[in-house]
Amino acid sequence: FVRFVVPGLIMMSVLNNAFANASSSLIQPKIMGLTPDFLTPPLSPLELVSAFTLGAATRGIVVGLVTALTIAFLPDAGIHIQHWGVALYFLIGASLILGMGGVLAGLWAEKFDHLAGATNFVVMPLTFLSGTFYLTDHLPEPFRTLSHFNPFFYLIDGFRYGFIGHADGSLAVGAVVTAALTVGLFVWCYMLFKRGYRLKT
Repeated sequence: FVRFVVPGLIMMSVLNNAFANASSSLIQPKIMGLTPDFLTPPLSPLELVSAFTLGAATRGIVVGLVTALTIAFLPDAGIHIQHWGVALYFLIGASLILGMGGVLAGLWAEKFDHLAGATNFVVMPLTFLSGTFYLTDHLPEPFRTLSHFNPFFYLIDGFRYGFIGHADGSLAVGAVVTAALTVGLFVWCYMLFKRGYRLKT
């Protein structure tokens, strides 16, 4: 059970911190009237999206590594990565996806309450209902099938496969979902920055 839960805990820290970094980096300047600080310089929408996303992804990955190192000191933690390539793919994909999710939330929110709503009613439920602490195979229908429509399920399931060599869902589907979300969210963020959505008054 410990070997099963550990990758989920690491991924949860990555997801939550990537989202929090990007969303707070946008909502704070908006509330304080400091958005011209990053809108005035000659930065293209592509550069702005890349900067906010990569900054968030970096924080998510670093916190994930610190979490892994901390867990490694616990007795019987059982941290052993069997498939490095798979683990890295889903780690990087998850940090980018939640980083861009944080960008979208930060652009949409007009006050901290809006951001808290996105975190509490979207990010956290999707995280806890993604099979982090349980096998989705053990869920009764229709919850077992519904859990496979949760994109966080594929991020955590794929990352866990890199550790223990077992996946509840299809690894191929998870890889495609991760790639599609990364590209789709990037295009969405780019279009919003290009329009200056809720940034220009």
